[in-house]
Amino acid sequence: MDESWVPQPLKEDNRPDYIKNNEVSTGEIEYGGKKYFFTVLKKEVGPKTLPGFLGKDGEHFFISEEAPEKFRVLQLTHEIIEFTELEGKKGRCLEALKRELLLVPDEIRKEYIEYRRNLFNNLIQYYKKLLEDKKLEQKIKESYEDIEKEMKGSYEYLCTL
Repeated sequence: MDESWVPQPLKEDNRPDYIKNNEVSTGEIEYGGKKYFFTVLKKEVGPKTLPGFLGKDGEHFFISEEAPEKFRVLQLTHEIIEFTELEGKKGRCLEALKRELLLVPDEIRKEYIEYRRNLFNNLIQYYKKLLEDKKLEQKIKESYEDIEKEMKGSYEYLCTL
């Protein structure tokens, strides 16, 4: 785990303006003995093709208000694992997904897997569309291709469950 990153309490609000200005609520997750803060954002902030979007901007985790509340902590734990413990590693999305799925309670497992499968499929389609842009710089295109591969690996894994 990256020991240099320390979550900042929201009272020292250094979140990007688009996060602050589109906040629905905030929360925190404890994982691996550390607390991570997140912001629930208005659904309008993300692309219409990605309902339930989530991610990280700098040290700030966020998730769409469209993500079912009962799934948010699980999904954000995936992001924490992927972007702290596994940052920069190939296959990090799939590995984070496998760890995330170990935390899913049996009573919501089937519903959760279906939700995540749909989200990953939407992400694949989103990046596929971005890659169709002929004006895309090569470096950005390569980055998008890497992300798309990560998403495909996770989606394919979910399809086996």
